[in-house]
Amino acid sequence: MKRWFLFFILLFASSHLISAQEGQGEQKVQEGIKADSIMINLDVDFATLKLPPLSVLYANARSNPSVKILEKEKQLQKRLLAKEKKSWLSFFSARAGYTHGVTDNYGTITDVSTPIFYQYSGVEQDYWNVGGNVNINIETLFDLKGKVKRQRIEMEKAELTKEQTYEELKQQIASLYVRILSNIEILKRSAEHLALYKGASATAEQEFRNRRVTIDEVADIKRKEFDANSSFENLRASINEQLLILEIISHTPIFTMQNDINNPEN
Repeated sequence: MKRWFLFFILLFASSHLISAQEGQGEQKVQEGIKADSIMINLDVDFATLKLPPLSVLYANARSNPSVKILEKEKQLQKRLLAKEKKSWLSFFSARAGYTHGVTDNYGTITDVSTPIFYQYSGVEQDYWNVGGNVNINIETLFDLKGKVKRQRIEMEKAELTKEQTYEELKQQIASLYVRILSNIEILKRSAEHLALYKGASATAEQEFRNRRVTIDEVADIKRKEFDANSSFENLRASINEQLLILEIISHTPIFTMQNDINNPEN
């Protein structure tokens, strides 16, 4: 009778121990999913990230150095055009001069009956010189309109080059914008995928302690967790890079501003 009583006590205690271990395993799984299903501890909180409107990015892109350099080139060509319109003035030249001074005359007078004596006379005078010249080069004369037209074409070319560069920047911005939004959605799914594998890994460890799974099965789940984590980190790094490039070419604070919001102590 005592043996049967002892047997029931051990059976009851072991069942409670197993239940407690399973409860701890489930708790670890839930903690793993909760910690990773929402993307936390990242440089940028992609779950709440909002990109500026494309119109703002396009407008700010005009401050890009490549666009500003071409704007200066256009202004230079415009000034050269104004100069060419006045090139006919090169046919004429003028000169002027002014001189002021005193003319000194020294002389000596003497004869057989008069001793030598010196005589001085000085005259103050002003001298003006004004003149002009006309020199017309026939080839240049008949090419006046042509030079103006060629310079106008250079100015228009500079304007078109600037607009071409600006349009290429807009295309880069649009491409990055779409890729970032798409990758953020993929990253959210990747985070959920990673959370599931973390939970499965925690469960497998607990099951291995209870001798319900083999070490090979645990290793297989751990490998899948590692692959999921690598995919998540690679995608996150790619989005960070795209955000930085978008910020640079559009001259709009995006990545750095989000960093400051998420890390106010810095």
